[in-house]
Amino acid sequence: MAVFLFAIFMTKKYLDRSNYVRGLLLLIGKDKKITDSERYFLHRIGKTLGFDKKFIENAINELFENKYLGNEPPIFYRKQYAEAFLRDAIKLAFVDNDLSSEEFDWLHLIAASNGLSNEWLKNELGYYLSDKHSHELQELEIKKIIGIV
Repeated sequence: MAVFLFAIFMTKKYLDRSNYVRGLLLLIGKDKKITDSERYFLHRIGKTLGFDKKFIENAINELFENKYLGNEPPIFYRKQYAEAFLRDAIKLAFVDNDLSSEEFDWLHLIAASNGLSNEWLKNELGYYLSDKHSHELQELEIKKIIGIV
């Protein structure tokens, strides 16, 4: 039984990590352009989550042609992953200094799909916007979740 539960835990852990990258890939594609800053940010996330650099680069390069990514919002098994994802997604959305309406709508859809209220997202956006230091160099939220300092 313990081995079965461990297998379920590990499967959910890797699904959450895959959904993290997939959701951010879809976010950077919402405004139909990929900046160098977005590319760099996604590479940082990929490295943190244990993804191969070439895998992340190929995923970015093939983003607009990849029919297997779908367009469904990522659903996380653990609320803390959803919250960390949205905080990192907010940072990524602003890395080009422009939050498009498509990116904004995507953030709302992900929050709602993961049981997070509009008020929670509004507070997170407000916190981010009120913090005037460089967001590009901030610690990734996912590092706090997986225990990397």
